[in-house]
Amino acid sequence: MGEVNFSEWGTGLLLCAVFIVSLIESLAVVGLLVPGVGLLLALTLAAAAGDIPLWLWVSCGTAGAFLGDGISFLLGQRAGPAVHGWRFFQRHPHWLTRGEVFFQRWGIWSIMTGRFIGPIRPVVPLVAGAMRMSPRQFWIANTISSPAWGVAYLATMYWLGEAFRDAFDLPVVAALLATATCVALLISVLINRRHG
Repeated sequence: MGEVNFSEWGTGLLLCAVFIVSLIESLAVVGLLVPGVGLLLALTLAAAAGDIPLWLWVSCGTAGAFLGDGISFLLGQRAGPAVHGWRFFQRHPHWLTRGEVFFQRWGIWSIMTGRFIGPIRPVVPLVAGAMRMSPRQFWIANTISSPAWGVAYLATMYWLGEAFRDAFDLPVVAALLATATCVALLISVLINRRHG
């Protein structure tokens, strides 16, 4: 009922957007400041409304998440203990401390499970690199957990979007997209002020 017919350009733009948001949400420091889940929800509802193939949607998001965690790990490798001197972590040391405690407790499993835990998701790969985790272990864990995240988050949101598309007219779907985005931005601002 609420299906939207995107042009090839519009479809490509949405696929680029889910890749970029998934990447940014996974990046060290940056991911803590971006309301990734809300933005991904809004984009995924739009993708479902536009009937973009699920496999393609999840693949693009998975690739972004894989790359974001990989970049964070490489940044941690390069910085090492100097990561404690980064301005952001000097102002917000609790983010780094949480990531370190989580990594020390769970090791390789922290990479696989950490991406499902919002507040520490962008920090764990950075910490793993800084604490000299074996690159082989990291890339194996990243390769396994990225698709699992894509299915758990993006596929679930997509199916929700399909339900909205089938149940509501286009204006209602558009209103839901706008609301999801606004709520995500508001929550992000409130969290950042609280930890500011």
